[in-house]
Amino acid sequence: MYKPPLAKVLIGLAIVTALITIQYCDVIPVHIKFQLRRFATGTNATQCRFTLFRSLLDCIPGRTVTVSDVDIINVTQTVLRSPMSTISRNILERYAEYRSIQRLDDFKQLHDSRFSVVELEGNQDNFTAGAVIKVRISLFNGYNQPITRGEDLLNIWLRNDAGTSSVAGYVVDHMNGTYTGHVMAFWAGNVTIKVTVTNTKEGIGLYTNYVHEHGSYKFVNATFSEKRRLEMTQCAPKPSKWLEKTYGGLCNLTKENYNISLFCGKPKYASCSKWVKYGWDDTLYYGKDTKKILQYKDVLLKKIKLTIYPSLKGDIDYPVPKTACKFLPPYSTWNSTVPSGFLYKGVYTNLLCRSTVTTSRGEYRACLKHRPLISIGDSTTRQWFLHLVDILAIRKSSRIPSHAAFHKFAIAENKTLGLHLEWQPHELPFYGSPGSNRREIKSVAYRIDQIPENSSAIVVIHWYAHIARCCDHMTFREHVRKAKEAVLRLLMRSQEVQVFIKGPHLITYPNALKPYAYIGMFVEQILLEEFYNLTYRVIYLDQWDMSVAMENVDIHPNKLLDEISLNNLINLACNNI
Repeated sequence: MYKPPLAKVLIGLAIVTALITIQYCDVIPVHIKFQLRRFATGTNATQCRFTLFRSLLDCIPGRTVTVSDVDIINVTQTVLRSPMSTISRNILERYAEYRSIQRLDDFKQLHDSRFSVVELEGNQDNFTAGAVIKVRISLFNGYNQPITRGEDLLNIWLRNDAGTSSVAGYVVDHMNGTYTGHVMAFWAGNVTIKVTVTNTKEGIGLYTNYVHEHGSYKFVNATFSEKRRLEMTQCAPKPSKWLEKTYGGLCNLTKENYNISLFCGKPKYASCSKWVKYGWDDTLYYGKDTKKILQYKDVLLKKIKLTIYPSLKGDIDYPVPKTACKFLPPYSTWNSTVPSGFLYKGVYTNLLCRSTVTTSRGEYRACLKHRPLISIGDSTTRQWFLHLVDILAIRKSSRIPSHAAFHKFAIAENKTLGLHLEWQPHELPFYGSPGSNRREIKSVAYRIDQIPENSSAIVVIHWYAHIARCCDHMTFREHVRKAKEAVLRLLMRSQEVQVFIKGPHLITYPNALKPYAYIGMFVEQILLEEFYNLTYRVIYLDQWDMSVAMENVDIHPNKLLDEISLNNLINLACNNI
């Protein structure tokens, strides 16, 4: 029998060892690594699993992670939301295509709901509870001509007439103007399937080009004070020729913004070092045609009314999760299915794990006793903070934010019961009230670094609404990377701490002239790309599909959606009850 020379064997082992080290010790750059992984489309998608990568913490002595059942998936098509995952993973591959759309001369080139076709696929006409319903969608423009390329973003969901039962689905883009919607009917009764074009590719294109040209979509204002004279200029998260030309120069305030990029117009009568306050600026520099295109979003294409019949299991039929949420591996939250849950007669069912904690004051108090809950983010996390204050009935506390001080650090506590809640705003760009003291705003990384050693805190981190006002994916990535470094330091010094990343939600407010679905998708993708090697330790709170199913309108989700999202957090965090 042939025996290879020892030198060849050693070389082969060295190559294998190098490949393993590259894979598992986080040497491959994130953007390259994600180009190597795609997600299946069509009927084979449900058979695929997301490849789990070990953390760089595996390279630290004393830390091991067991990852089983790892599949490598080779797929040639692009899909935004896989049936096996709620989080978008490759919307950024379309960035160059969106940027190529710099203007639109004829509004009738957009899709037109009067001519677009939405119909059940095949000969489907008799559905029972638990069935998957497929919908074929063909977009036509205002000239009743078929649209021959993809990249519009669509939503599909199913609900009863009262809105007390609803569930979101997902849409596969075939990149030729046709799409296939998938939605599951978990209950019997009369229902309606709804399909919308939530963002047009033209609107996304104009938005991305505007941000590229100006450095920001909407600006933050900086106030400079010198010799009793106040001067205000506009600021953006990255420099732009437009901003520099407008002010005749720029102030680089990155160092003052916790080393996160911030550039402001140079004041005429003050030095850049005299920055004292910040605020919002709602000025937009585009014409009515661009505004009209940005307003053309969340357009309902069609409603399909159906009767769902009981299955052999009865009026409701769904895959009952066996694992209690408190035992769910964190990486599962980054790879949950669509849908991750549904609403039935006003009650939410989590499909990812089994809920064991109800929305009860006693159970919430037991969960959070001697476990500080620290929320870092925007007004939607402040909304959670205030909602928890009510549930826990914390009557006497200090620094709970009022309307006049909505951007300020807040604490609510009951020392007798061992309850402590905090809300803290994230770094600039943060659109606080005009004239706010800039020193009240600190970075997510700074906030996390203040959490002491051996803490058992529950930490919730969120970016979205303020990112939508300013940033493209490149500037947002900088925010996430700085925070991730601090999260890693926190996990090293506090073994019992739990870190949650709160995901974005759908916003359909008519006057919100931003492509929120696109923004939400690039936020999701960057969060996953940057935290991919901590997904076994950091928990993702997905609320996108429920915000679609519940037809959320405002930037501040309705009370029921907040209750559902908060209860998901508590169920995942509470391993002590």
